[in-house]
Amino acid sequence: MHIILIVFLLFLGASWGSFLNVIAYRMSVKKTFISGRSYCTHCKKSLHWYDMIPIISFLALRGKCRFCAQRISAQYLLAEIGVGLLFVLGGMLIVDMLNISLYIIVVSFFTVLFIYDAIAYLVPDRVAIPGIIIIGLLNFFILRDAKSIIFGGIIGGAWFLIQFILSKGKWVGGGDIRIGILLGVLVGYPLIWLALGISYVGGSLIALVLIILRMKTLKSRLPFATLLLPSGFIIWLWGSQIWQWYVGLIS
Repeated sequence: MHIILIVFLLFLGASWGSFLNVIAYRMSVKKTFISGRSYCTHCKKSLHWYDMIPIISFLALRGKCRFCAQRISAQYLLAEIGVGLLFVLGGMLIVDMLNISLYIIVVSFFTVLFIYDAIAYLVPDRVAIPGIIIIGLLNFFILRDAKSIIFGGIIGGAWFLIQFILSKGKWVGGGDIRIGILLGVLVGYPLIWLALGISYVGGSLIALVLIILRMKTLKSRLPFATLLLPSGFIIWLWGSQIWQWYVGLIS
């Protein structure tokens, strides 16, 4: 892509990522995101427009509030950079409007769910359920494969529902069931199996690293959706290629 287009997509994505971060944060503290100016979470003073330029403002202010000099969470910068890079990736991979629409919707729902779960260790139904419906319907219009989407959703949800029942809610939560359905209607069957497998392997490796670094213990709780969502996103984009590589490796 041309460098100008890359910069444009990066800034557009960073702006959208900033908005999605506000949605996730305000939902986690039970506040509306529809109205009201952005403010410092420490001193509560309203921010000026030049304090909210994606990425640039955070770096210019050195990660501190202009008014009270308290540190601003790096979550804001990471959300802006992350979604900005995802927009650039989408511009490289997708060319038709229908798939672009689905891509932006998936990035939006996944980002809010990822941030919310990282903050509150919960998966909000008011985000997950609309995500299942919207992504499932739009994916049907693109793939025209209702069987794959329905079976993917059933398998993804049942996988966590069985664990929830067997453990009486100790191994996984109800939100994980919704995330399983969401991933299933996105990647479909049989790729949902690959998404689940990668999420468990990746989650185990991340947990092991955190334990070695003494940031977590064997009894610590991890926000599971933050492991499931990236795995599902990767499988959605490159699942077929990963599966072909794996089959070639073992054959």
